[in-house]
Amino acid sequence: MSAGVISSTPIWVPAAIGGATAGIGYGAYKYYQLRKKLSATPDGEEAHFTEAEARAIEKLVRQAAKRLKLRDEAQPRDQTDRQQ
Repeated sequence: MSAGVISSTPIWVPAAIGGATAGIGYGAYKYYQLRKKLSATPDGEEAHFTEAEARAIEKLVRQAAKRLKLRDEAQPRDQTDRQQ
């Protein structure tokens, strides 16, 4: 069975591409909403998040920390850091 785009393309290929596109779009939308919520929170006040939002933020923070750690390990340290 083919999708009609190209007669030899199996039906699962466009379905997989559509599913991946929908998943990426949903993730981008949720990320946009979190950024909007964070920027709308006044300075000095605490933002309140749902459990799902908290998990997403925790995942983003861990990924950022992991990238920073890998980047810091890749950079050579100068002599002032070694003396301390």
